[in-house]
Amino acid sequence: MHQANLLFFSLGLLTMTALASTPRDTEALALAKRQQLEFRQGNPAVAKPLVKSLEEAVARSPDNAKLWEALGFAYMSLQGSMYTASPDMAKLLEAGERAQAAFARSLALKSDNPLVRAGHGMSTMVVSQLKGDGPGVMAGIEEMNAAVREAPKYNGVRLTRAFTIIHLPPGMRDNNAVTEDLRFLIDTAPGGRPEDVIHVLLGDVLAETGDLKGARSEYEQVSGASAFAAEQVKERLADLAKGSIRPDSIAAVRSGTGARCVMCHAPGTDN
Repeated sequence: MHQANLLFFSLGLLTMTALASTPRDTEALALAKRQQLEFRQGNPAVAKPLVKSLEEAVARSPDNAKLWEALGFAYMSLQGSMYTASPDMAKLLEAGERAQAAFARSLALKSDNPLVRAGHGMSTMVVSQLKGDGPGVMAGIEEMNAAVREAPKYNGVRLTRAFTIIHLPPGMRDNNAVTEDLRFLIDTAPGGRPEDVIHVLLGDVLAETGDLKGARSEYEQVSGASAFAAEQVKERLADLAKGSIRPDSIAAVRSGTGARCVMCHAPGTDN
């Protein structure tokens, strides 16, 4: 299960610097913003220094909710950098639990933040999956649902829910919710590469649930700004002629929602 909170720049990190309470906090949050963007652009090695700098910051300012929020997302980025052919499950679980605790601390300091609530739900679901805790998974999903109900037009909240529950098997997830979230994100996307990738992701969900006509419609809307998405669509349209999309190709795109954010966040466009 890849962490899933990093498609757009609108998850809150870009406004954190204005909300810090001291110059050192402001500096720490500005550094975190730069490092998160670097992570999203394809440098997973930055996740460890990102976490370290924020751990030092919360040690200095333990009552700053924004620092704890940034640390929660930093731990999820760290977890996303750990998915390899043979991941260390204990370390994955530790990173998820640390994220969960950081989000909880942020909420304890400032409870009216729907993005942090969604982040806490995301980390709760991921941790519960790693533990094989079914009720915990459902509790995490419901917390994300509550965040969407609270802030239905907040990109970051929608994205957090969509890119977390999309990894569940089709028979277990709320397909209506993930479809609704992805359509919302397409409507608010800046165009180009990110929008192309979301069309592929949405088309895959529709294909999995039997709506092959709807899936084809989404694939055909890929502009080609993303060469990656265009390549995936070419394969999918060929697969549709045979009646279904190969699960391994669907998994290949979804894996990028946490660990290969460069597929959306590389500078410029491919074509």
